Amino acid sequence: MYTDKILNTAYSFAAAIVVFGAWAKLEQKEFGGTALTIGMLVESGIFVIYGFVEWREKRQPSAAAPVAPVTTATTESIVTKSADADRINELQQTVEKTNGMLKKIFRTEV
Repeated sequence: MYTDKILNTAYSFAAAIVVFGAWAKLEQKEFGGTALTIGMLVESGIFVIYGFVEWREKRQPSAAAPVAPVTTATTESIVTKSADADRINELQQTVEKTNGMLKKIFRTEV
């Protein structure tokens, strides 16, 4: 997505400004505090934008894993197993999404 590239680029530049500002602050340069403040404000703004971008993305319905009916099980245990399967699928999708974002950040190919 083009928006992700723009946000990642802006975040990288802001991080560079923060590192530069921290160095300048350690060296007691006049502009150190200003550079650090600007970088942190830009990064904070980017995090707010990321929050809105993630909120606008449509969630894909999680495909529930089929649960084999057990004749001796109670209805409550079947419902619990189905809820557990839904949660596991949701967690798996989250892990896959996180891995995708990390691959973009670190530009790795697996």
